[in-house]
Amino acid sequence: MKVSIIVPVYGVEQYIERCAVSLFEQTYKDIEYIFVNDATKDRSIEVLRSVIDRYPDRAKAVQIVEHPHNKGLSAARNTGLDHASGKYVWHVDSDDYVATDAVEKWVQTAEKHNADIVICDVNVVTTKGIYTEYVRYDSKQDYIKRLLQHTQKCAHWNKFYSKSLLDRTGIRSDELIRMAEDYAVTPRLLYLAERVAVLHEPLYFYETTNQSSYVHNLNRTAIESQYRADGILTAFFADKTEYEDVVSILPQRTMVSLIKNTDAEGWKLIKEVYRECLSCQGKRMDLVNRIIFMLAKCENDRPLRAFMRLYHIIMR
Repeated sequence: MKVSIIVPVYGVEQYIERCAVSLFEQTYKDIEYIFVNDATKDRSIEVLRSVIDRYPDRAKAVQIVEHPHNKGLSAARNTGLDHASGKYVWHVDSDDYVATDAVEKWVQTAEKHNADIVICDVNVVTTKGIYTEYVRYDSKQDYIKRLLQHTQKCAHWNKFYSKSLLDRTGIRSDELIRMAEDYAVTPRLLYLAERVAVLHEPLYFYETTNQSSYVHNLNRTAIESQYRADGILTAFFADKTEYEDVVSILPQRTMVSLIKNTDAEGWKLIKEVYRECLSCQGKRMDLVNRIIFMLAKCENDRPLRAFMRLYHIIMR
């Protein structure tokens, strides 16, 4: 098959039908589907099998690979890659869905530009509706910096990879990372890619309302995973002077990003995990991020609470 689509499955009984239907109804035909059952406890696989039965023409191109116990998202992605035989690889999360002509457009763009990676815009699905996040890509270096700065999504799912790039670099997800595994992977793959193309169409629909997703469960393990990802990226880019301005404050910037995306109950955990980073002055941050970082260094959280209330009001 020319395209391998890898879909980790865990706790998505409510979403897997929509995802699978969008994948099986692709206008492009030369696809293999690799669903990795990460020992889900709900009816996700039962629902998936019922959808497969509705698409007999696709059924023989579907694999359901079983994990004997829950290993996490990183391991599920790696298992999928172990079974992938396509020229191209696309990671799709099982609570999301895609445009029906997505694969056709991915392949056209990849082959037109002989690209190692193609990046597309994203439709973000919220309780208030759908809005589009556009890729800002002026140069590869600039885009990688945006990923490291958390101003563009590091997600795998809006990136289409050539299998040769993945095989050549040997870069896989770190299975000790339970959240932000894509953050540790995509900047390195982009740096090593010879050709990158951008497809300015929102082919992917990112679901934000799934309360059981990794994004909505920011516990200590998740924060430690993010910290580990920071370490992987810092080590990789340490000798690449063109990224020094970003990498020198990478964990501090990540800490601020985590604070922005959680509430006061999570701040204590974030500050505990990122304790070693608090001695930095954050001089290379922009003004808002530096204010948040400096307030986070205080024992008393009241000033940070007040500033974050103002910040979220403005951002709305």
